[in-house]
Amino acid sequence: MKRLLPFMLCASVFFVFGCNTTPDPILNVTPESLAFTADGGAQTVQVKANNPWTASASGSGISVNPSSGDGNATVTITAAATNSTDPITGTVSFRSGGLSASVSITQEENLIAKEELKIKNALMQIYNAMDGPNWNIPNKWDLDKDLRQWPGVEWNRTTGELGLVTSNFGLKGQLPDCFDDLSSCVKFFIQTEPGLTGTLPASFSKLKRLGSLVITGTSMTSLPDIFSGMPLWFVKINGNSSMAGLVPESLGESDGLMGAESVDGFRFPGLYVGGNGFTGTIPESWLRLGAKVNIYNHKFSGQIPDYFYSAEDPGFWINIYIGHGQNNQEYRKTDPFFVQDRDIPGYWPKRFINDVITGKPIPYDDIISGNKATVVYKWASWCPYSATLLPLLKKMHEKYHKDGLEVILRPALGDSEGERILKDYILEHGYDIWYNFSSEDISDQEESALGRYGTPFATVIDNKGNVIFSCAPNVSDPSRGRFGYNAFNNLIPFLEDIFGPLEDGEEYSSTDYSMDGTVKILQTATVGKGINIVFMGDAYTDRDMNGQYESLMRSAMDEFFSIEPYKTFRNRFNVYTVRVVSKNGKTGTGYSTALGTKASGTSITINDAGTDKCYEYALKVPGIDDKKNLLICVLVNSSGLRGITSMSESLQSGVAYCASGSNIRQAFGFLVRHEAGGHGFAFLSDEYSTQTGSPSQAMINEYNRLYSNYGWYSNVDFTNNPANVKWSVFLNDDRYTDEVGIFEGGATFTNGVFRPSQNSMMNKNMERFNAPSRWAIYKRIMELSGETASFEKFLEYDAVNRTSASAAPRPPLKAAAAPERNFGYSDPPIVVR
Repeated sequence: MKRLLPFMLCASVFFVFGCNTTPDPILNVTPESLAFTADGGAQTVQVKANNPWTASASGSGISVNPSSGDGNATVTITAAATNSTDPITGTVSFRSGGLSASVSITQEENLIAKEELKIKNALMQIYNAMDGPNWNIPNKWDLDKDLRQWPGVEWNRTTGELGLVTSNFGLKGQLPDCFDDLSSCVKFFIQTEPGLTGTLPASFSKLKRLGSLVITGTSMTSLPDIFSGMPLWFVKINGNSSMAGLVPESLGESDGLMGAESVDGFRFPGLYVGGNGFTGTIPESWLRLGAKVNIYNHKFSGQIPDYFYSAEDPGFWINIYIGHGQNNQEYRKTDPFFVQDRDIPGYWPKRFINDVITGKPIPYDDIISGNKATVVYKWASWCPYSATLLPLLKKMHEKYHKDGLEVILRPALGDSEGERILKDYILEHGYDIWYNFSSEDISDQEESALGRYGTPFATVIDNKGNVIFSCAPNVSDPSRGRFGYNAFNNLIPFLEDIFGPLEDGEEYSSTDYSMDGTVKILQTATVGKGINIVFMGDAYTDRDMNGQYESLMRSAMDEFFSIEPYKTFRNRFNVYTVRVVSKNGKTGTGYSTALGTKASGTSITINDAGTDKCYEYALKVPGIDDKKNLLICVLVNSSGLRGITSMSESLQSGVAYCASGSNIRQAFGFLVRHEAGGHGFAFLSDEYSTQTGSPSQAMINEYNRLYSNYGWYSNVDFTNNPANVKWSVFLNDDRYTDEVGIFEGGATFTNGVFRPSQNSMMNKNMERFNAPSRWAIYKRIMELSGETASFEKFLEYDAVNRTSASAAPRPPLKAAAAPERNFGYSDPPIVVR
């Protein structure tokens, strides 16, 4: 027992000391580094520890969960998505029992945000270089704003595609050389930016993703050949009149231009280059594009290149090429196209075109090969020249169809009358004897190749398919003389040279003058004193007096009263017709007419003796015993469309001569309104411009004298001061804001004379007198009716015109563009004292 006690004490000491020993602390974290993309995300690390631990994160957008624990654990480290344009670094630190460990964090920069910043900086170069702070945009470009909020900028963060679209922003100056950083651009549209000058910078060539390119209405002076490698599928370079030099060949290199008929909302992907100042020629490489190219109105000149004749569709390309004279006719006069002495095929679309009446395909090749001459004739339902010429063509066709004369009618592209009315018109006039197709069945490019120089336009094709007559202007063809014809004046004589005369036999001469000077009352005034108008004709024989003559005079009367103010105040007029029998039914050399008028398609000639006879015939009307305050309207039997008026200062009377346009009411109606209604009754000035330069001081003095003494020429002035111009009262009236302004050009001159509206009856023969002209007409009607003309009462009446006023913007003071429907100009009036 005594021996056992010491042993037990020793064991106890060993036990106590062995149980109180603490192990070394442990802290291990794996992996030691994590990498995240810009989109962020969550990743885990493994913690091994034998003591409690804590974790903390440093670095933008980095977090750790859980942030503490006891012993081993799985810990999640999260990186938030970032817009940072630089890489992000951070650390997650762990501590336990005096030990530490860390995980290093790296996160990629946001490449989209980086690209966006690069784009922003490049676009700001454009903004700062081109007067951006003064642009016409609601929100200014700002680096601190989302790029998608910048006006004119289209930015798709998902695809990385950039679009730049400006329209009337007010760009000023040249584009800076900043496109290296805009390589993601797929769409570049600059529209109606006249302040943009210069050319595209060299770095523009870096836009290797560019699919659609539009540059229209700028003052750029050239376009460099820098488009190679771009996947272009839609290009529109239009209306940049200062853009000189050669057309860039690389514009047409992309196979994208040969793609589908509709892409990204564009109905006709292709290459549209028109209305610029390019010189040279169409590049040969473009010919492969066919109708995918729409190029027109440039300054190409010189001889047509040989490669046009060997193109797949030479008729198309040659006609497209020579069709560039329409809007550059002054240039063409000095630099015309030269056509080689070789055949030029006529153009017809390489597909079926259905007849608008029968619905069957027009067999063009069979028509051409089976006839001596085929006339492809463009007309418009609203065009009086077409209305005049078509009956003559019909008569020619009826006479010579059996000898090989055929006709294909095509209406003007975009004729607003519609297909149903088109059919009605054709059937009503018997033109269904010809082949007819609708403008809706051809494209704009096909219209160009067929010829687009107003109406009527005609091309005559021989039986081999070649052009022998064309209205294409300003084409030098010294060997064959096939171009530059006027259809209205030249088509029938040309066909007569091939087939024979339109008229047969000797010219008829009157034998019975018993009806000469007899009077017919057409209308009697029911209000006022009665204002006298006398209608009469020249070059009508005794055969015409039995019905046709009176019918024409009634038609002329109705045309006169068809527009305001005459329409409303028609009941204040006495209207008569006097029969005037001429020896011959034609005017000109070798013919004798009662009034001695001579009328052709381009001129009308009168003489004082004939005008005196007009007054003598008017005085045959019972109740008219004075030449004063008298309007006489003379319808001259001819195929022409021209007019002239003799205005008498001493009599305050007018004699208006109007060619009858082959006695077609639709043709002579506008002449009656312009000559008789504008000049003969109201003594208005012409508002058109056919002479460059300014009027002489003598002319200005004469116009001012007649205005001061009689109120003549109240619709033109020689000042553009809104406070002093003759129609200032209308400029100060909000009711006429959209109708009356100050436009340079009038009284036949382009400069130094001003008119109150862009277009009117006295300018382009549009079916409307402008407000100052209506006031002049109203005043004279009231005065000759025996009433005082009140401007306030005029304004009450004129509400009917204001509600339908065509918009005409206020100044800036500049010449206005001509409208699409130009019926031609008459001759200026002759003033007789």
